[in-house]
Amino acid sequence: MKVVKLNEDLYKKAKKVSKAHGMKVNDLIIQAVNQGLDVLSEKNVLELYRERKITLQKAAEKLSLDIWEMIEKLRKADIHIDYSRENLAEDLK
Repeated sequence: MKVVKLNEDLYKKAKKVSKAHGMKVNDLIIQAVNQGLDVLSEKNVLELYRERKITLQKAAEKLSLDIWEMIEKLRKADIHIDYSRENLAEDLK
């Protein structure tokens, strides 16, 4: 286990939210960090796809999604899906 220090204001905010949700502060912080990391990971993968640094298939794999779920996520993020023959060849490797 690693220890992370929170500044006083952040801890007070977490304590207030944890009470509202009927949770222990530590459990709330763990949940919040996990959700935040998931969001950051998703944003990173979407940006890599937008910049054409990874294929549709690779983006889906990184987010543990199937192609159709990935297409829907791209649509919701208003990212143009550009799928060429070269992309298909790369994805079939």
